[in-house]
Amino acid sequence: MRTTTFLSPRGRRTPAGRHPLARTAPLAAAVATVLALGAAGCGNGGTGGTGTAAAASTRPAASDSPAPTTTDDSASPSAAPQGTTAPGTAAASPQATDGDAPTTVRAEAAGSRCTVTDLTMRLGRGDPGAGQLYYPLLFTNTSSHPCVLDGFPGVSLIRGDGTTIGRPAGREGPKGAVVPLKPGATVEADLHTLNQGVRGNSCWGRPTLVKAYPPGSRDAMALATADPVVCGDTFEVGSVH
Repeated sequence: MRTTTFLSPRGRRTPAGRHPLARTAPLAAAVATVLALGAAGCGNGGTGGTGTAAAASTRPAASDSPAPTTTDDSASPSAAPQGTTAPGTAAASPQATDGDAPTTVRAEAAGSRCTVTDLTMRLGRGDPGAGQLYYPLLFTNTSSHPCVLDGFPGVSLIRGDGTTIGRPAGREGPKGAVVPLKPGATVEADLHTLNQGVRGNSCWGRPTLVKAYPPGSRDAMALATADPVVCGDTFEVGSVH
């Protein structure tokens, strides 16, 4: 029987039936197994790019809507809206006053106030007493309807050239009640001064006119008279009565 001999790559003789490729097949299979295991390890927990992308894909996606913010009004449930009263509280109410009603209100409650067109004015005779001198300033309702007066008239003494003598009369005594005047009725307010010599010897000049504003009026009335002559620097007027 003939025997066939093969030369190995390095020139060694190899018996028939033992080809060099038969020795390398198990080695190639082992290498393939190792490579496969390495690839599986990389895919399950390695640090390569594929593993990182997978981990990132399992992270919850962030919401596009911003988180709700809390304002001062919503943070305080007990705060009441503007213009309303919170439960359990009472709205403040203005305090009523017990003071007297204004003069205009009291006068209108009793009737229409007398105006300069309703009245005439005259000066009564002086009444001296214990050095005091009083002149009644009289207002008469000459209209055809009733009216009322209350309070103090404004009185000044006027020279012939229209200038004021001294100063206007100051108010003396308390304010009186509302005085109703029927047609033809008269009310008076007393002018007060001193007799000469009671308080010094000086006196004001003699007037030409008495100018008077009836109580509550912005219009004046004038009366031609040479009285009163004010002495002792005392010139006052009382409330109508």
